[in-house]
Amino acid sequence: MPWSSSSSLCSRVRSWVRDYDRIQSLAVTLLYIQIGCALLGSLGALFNGVLLINLVVALFALVAIESSSQSLGRTYAVLLVCAIVLDISWFIFFSRTIWYACLVYRTLTGSIAPEKYGPLFAFSVKLALSMQTIGFSVRLCSSVLWIQMYRLGIPSFNSIREEDFDVRENFLNSNSDDNLDCFLNDSA
Repeated sequence: MPWSSSSSLCSRVRSWVRDYDRIQSLAVTLLYIQIGCALLGSLGALFNGVLLINLVVALFALVAIESSSQSLGRTYAVLLVCAIVLDISWFIFFSRTIWYACLVYRTLTGSIAPEKYGPLFAFSVKLALSMQTIGFSVRLCSSVLWIQMYRLGIPSFNSIREEDFDVRENFLNSNSDDNLDCFLNDSA
């Protein structure tokens, strides 16, 4: 009996992984999580520049998904790789500094200097570190989804785009006075 439930689970997972629309909706959800982490983390007192960069990259990804443009999708793939490399280097250079920046340090003279910062500063810097960590984890998961989306390709959006193009083309080529009269009569 356990074999049948695991095989049905495997078949459901396989069908889910092969469904472009479901993967895309999960990718959009992960982008919104990245945007939220970037916005929340950018409230930190220091070390928030990389969070703002990640915010811009996530917003660019939303534009790429909504426009269904393959060139924007490829550009986002390059930006995603750069963002992951930037995140890794940021963690290497700054995570230890941030983690210990909030502790009480003794200077060379032996005096304790916690008054320089305070609890709100410590909270904001650790918030930036935690939001960067969550955002990086989500970006890694998102990169796997983007690879799968790229492998599947965009499903038959071309027919929809051609129809939209035909409607725009007919509207642009029609007599502008007729369109204006129709607009004025509808609004009255």
